Parts: sequence; C-alpha cells; structure tokens
Amino acid sequence: MVSLRLVCSAAGPPRADNPVPNQAPKNQTIRPRPQATANPQPLRRSTAAPQPSVELAYSTGWSGASLHGSIAGQEWQTLGLKPVVSGAGAWHHLNLPVPAQGNPPTPLLEFVMTDGASGWDKPAEGGHYTIAAPGRYCLQHGRVESVAHSRRLLLVTDLDDTLVGDDEATAAFRDWWLARAMPAGARLVYNTGRALGLFEDLLCAKRGLLPEPDLLLSAVGTRVYERGAEGAWRAAPGHAPRLDAGWDLEAVRDAAYAALAAVGRDAMHFRPPAEQNEHKVTCGVHVGALARVAQDVRERLARHGVRLRLVASGVGDWRFLDLVPMAAGKRQAMDFAAETLGFRHEDIVAAGDSGNDVDMLEGAPAAIVVANAQPDLLEWVERSRSPGVIRTRGSRAWGILEGLERLGCGFQPPTL
Repeated sequence: MVSLRLVCSAAGPPRADNPVPNQAPKNQTIRPRPQATANPQPLRRSTAAPQPSVELAYSTGWSGASLHGSIAGQEWQTLGLKPVVSGAGAWHHLNLPVPAQGNPPTPLLEFVMTDGASGWDKPAEGGHYTIAAPGRYCLQHGRVESVAHSRRLLLVTDLDDTLVGDDEATAAFRDWWLARAMPAGARLVYNTGRALGLFEDLLCAKRGLLPEPDLLLSAVGTRVYERGAEGAWRAAPGHAPRLDAGWDLEAVRDAAYAALAAVGRDAMHFRPPAEQNEHKVTCGVHVGALARVAQDVRERLARHGVRLRLVASGVGDWRFLDLVPMAAGKRQAMDFAAETLGFRHEDIVAAGDSGNDVDMLEGAPAAIVVANAQPDLLEWVERSRSPGVIRTRGSRAWGILEGLERLGCGFQPPTL
C-alpha cells in the first residue's frame, strides 16, 4: 500500500538550496531487509476511566525538587519531580496517583517541597501545603492553586515562519509560555523539517528567545527526540520500532534507483546523505517527472509488499520526494508525542504556515493557521472548511498567541 501526498510549499531552511540536481549520494550502510508482512500498530487510545491523580506543576529555582508528604493520611514519603524541558529550568512536574475513595480524607495530600539537601519550601504562615481533591494544581510563590479551569494543552507547532521569524513575537510567546502555560501543565512539541543539527543551530541562534521543546519531531516524522538527563538530545524510546512494520529500506532505495534510471539524472537525483536516514529516502524530482516517478516507485514496491508513504513538497520546477514508512509523517509523530507525554487527542493544538503542515493540521482537533501562511495552505483551509481551523490576523508567533487566546488559553494578543 502506497500513499502519495503532493504538498506544494516552500521547503524551508532545512533544505534551503532547493531540490535541484547536485552530487550523487555517497554509499550508505543498509540494514538487513526486515520482514514486510506486519501491519503498523495504531496508537492506542484508552477508553477506560483514568485513575484519580494529583498533577502538580512546581516553580522553583532549585535544579532538582522533591515532594515530601502524606497521601490520604498514610506514612510520609519523598517523591522526586521531573524537570519540564520547556520550563527553562524553572518548572518541575509530578503526576501522583491517589486512592479512588468515595469519601477521601481531608486533606487528600499534605506536603512540603525540598531540594533534597537543606532547602525546604513551606507555607509562609507555617504548617504544610494541602490539597483536598484529585485534580491539576500549581505551586508557585508559596501558594497552591487549582488550574482545573485552564485548558489542558499540548501545543505542536512548526518552527520556521510559524513560531520563528519575528524575534519580538517569539519573545512574547516565550514569556506567555512560562507565565501562563507552564502553571497549567502545558507541554510544547516542535514538528519541523529541520534535521537535529539544524534545529540545534536554531536553538543556539535564538538562545533566550526560543523555549526548548518537550519533544522534537523531525525529518517528516521519522525522528523523535527527547532531552536526555545528560542534556543531549536522544531518540525517544518506542518510536523507531513502530516505523519498521512493513518497511524495507533496501527495497525502497532499489525502487528509487530504478526510477532514476528510467527518467534520467536530468529529471531526478538523490538528496545528500544528511537528508537520508534508515526510515527516509529523499530525492529531488523535476515536476514534469514527478507523477511518473511516483507511479514507478509505487508499482515496484507493491510487488514486494512494502508499505510506504510518498510525500512531495516544494514549489517551482523541482520538488522534494520523501519516501517514508506508512507509520511516519507529521501527523503520526504528533499522535506519538501526545501518547508519550500523557495527553489526550483532544488536548492537541497544532500550528503551521505551509502545505507541509497539512498532514499535522488535519489530524489535530484544533489547528492554528497563521496570517503569513503560504497560498497552498490557505487553499487547503478553504477546501476543508473545518470548524477546528483558526485563521489568525497575526503572523508567526503573534498568530499562535492569538489562536491560543481564541481557544481559551488566556493570552490577550496585541492590537494589530
């Protein structure tokens, strides 16, 4: 089974040189051919009632934080909080299951905070912090407050010309994220065409402006990265195996080489090795040969039983053609991020500016299309007429903030 999405949009900085012919690819190591009979496993969305829990967001200057407390009157214990990557070192998080009781004791949770050494955080008036019922809470400035009224938010956004492109707007988003989204337990995911190295270059260039994401989705959804304990970005566990089902890298490359031989190097070439990976084969194809190449690859791989997604993108005479597993793509990676970070599908808000983002925006229950969106994305908005799509008057990060305000996330955008 082969899926082809033709996306006519600018390729963006990850491939700023455009998909014109260049040098032939260097030889790459090919993994042994896997069995191609399995079907990709869909993401599981449980319908069971969740166990009651206390979800706590904690703001502190400590590098590490722990909760020392008693649950439902039980023996006191110490539980470590996890730092929130997008919280810029100032926010930590704990999701604490609590007993499902008809008449829970009051308080349900009695606690103080500690840095694990000599530092303690207690109420200014003395005693302990208390929480009476399961729910979402924030502890900052010596006060525990419920944030149950705030929308639970997983923001999945493109980078170039969406969140990035106007430093003043990006800075405003950063301030909102730390002041309003973090207390409500929100999480931030970047879904970008940038490879990891180019993303790290962007973080360095925008240091202090651009929040680090809780997950990074890159390379047409074939790569998912998380921040490791040592500070380096590493592959998120559990993602790559999902892409293996029905995928055969050697067969896909063979099919691409056969298509190249059929149309010639004046009409097709392989992109540089840095744009390839074990789950992605990327070519540059002249628009006049695109349909023929896609059909050729489709027919050859169908004979091998290989399940594949073809994603064409770009404008002008040359287009990028990404050959990826059926389980890959911006939408599929977004769903994986929600599952990994513990969010429901309905918590997702996606934001983008180009046709490359259509797959992601189609799959999100709420989608923000910024004012500087490219014509192909605006054409999709007109065709889809989805009630979940918000077109903003603000561009780039101003548009994201405007869209979040319209969704009830509590930011008053500037006057435009």
